[in-house]
Amino acid sequence: MDIMRFIDFPTPRERPPSKPSECNSERIARKYDDDYFWDNLSEEQFKELDAQIEDIERNRTDKSLSSSAVKQTPVPTDNPIEHLERKPIRVEKTTSATTYGLQSAPSTSHTPAYQPPPRRPTRPGRALQSPYIDYGRNDLKCSKVASRAYDVVCLATRRSTRSSSQSSSQGDDIIISYPDYYVSLKHLSESVKPGGKLFNTVAEIAIYALKDRKAKIPVKQILPLRIASFLQDGILDNGEINSAFQRSLHHLDRSQLVMFPVLQNIRFKRLDRTVGHFFLLVLNLREERFEVLDSMRSLADINLKTCCNNLITAIKELWRKHYPNSRKNIDKYQLIDINVPLQSNNHDCGFHMLMHCEHWNGINMPQFKEKDMPTIRKMLTYKWLQHPENNIAWRCKMNIC
Repeated sequence: MDIMRFIDFPTPRERPPSKPSECNSERIARKYDDDYFWDNLSEEQFKELDAQIEDIERNRTDKSLSSSAVKQTPVPTDNPIEHLERKPIRVEKTTSATTYGLQSAPSTSHTPAYQPPPRRPTRPGRALQSPYIDYGRNDLKCSKVASRAYDVVCLATRRSTRSSSQSSSQGDDIIISYPDYYVSLKHLSESVKPGGKLFNTVAEIAIYALKDRKAKIPVKQILPLRIASFLQDGILDNGEINSAFQRSLHHLDRSQLVMFPVLQNIRFKRLDRTVGHFFLLVLNLREERFEVLDSMRSLADINLKTCCNNLITAIKELWRKHYPNSRKNIDKYQLIDINVPLQSNNHDCGFHMLMHCEHWNGINMPQFKEKDMPTIRKMLTYKWLQHPENNIAWRCKMNIC
């Protein structure tokens, strides 16, 4: 609106010159501060002039705020939102100073929200893996000769009772004879056949074959099966117990592992009979603890825990007796459960115990499953037969020459 068109003649009074430092609103206010001029304005023209003055004041306020506000990213010129009205907002900082910024209308740009960089998908670990099992080790291989010998041994179970008794009376049924142990072909066949349970006499042969006789003081010492049987019965003072713990003969305190194969007789009231179960108890002098390796149970089983506690009490008493001045004091050793491969039947516990004796090194052992048990039976049978201390010509006796 051009306000100069309302001025028809000069004002009667002389106006002072405007100061250059004054703002436009003040100059306009004084310029039109004329009684005669205001009288000539209509009501609508007066409102229009007043609105123009308010626009000038608003522009001056916006400029002053924009000069002291936080500098913001300019909006692209081709954005139609740039002409929208901006409202001042209060911006708080961590310091005591207070500044003001401008809040514009929502942007129509398509810039996506921040997303973290994509990561390589990680494969979850295998559930319920035991830290004591080396799942990458499995050296179970059986030769043709071992398979042939195993088949011949298993055929002995088909012999009649009369022929077996006659051969036993003549001493021809002995198939394995070590200096301290021997076993008949029938007992060996009944133990190693598919589904057969390990006899305690065959277990003694197997433990004897596992002993390391080359080293003067072996890292691992495996005691005979009958030692744990004596300790379960509370027998702590006899010739075999004293010989097994004698320091001058075995120096158990210098080894890292002392193993006690155990045959536990469990009484079941419902069945009204006693069932035998093999497991392994280990005195780990390197890790300073007792370890139990059972293929069917854990320490949550009351029968296993009670049996282990009784054995540990007897072992500690014998240790104080035979190793009073040893640096290895086992009185404070605690019992832990080692998670080993489990069996799903009731006849493989003896072979699991033998595998634990052979492969447990105090850290881990190879993984084997139930499908590997036929191979394990063949390998162990052939190992017992061809042991250097077996003085029986088993090849000729079984016609494998």
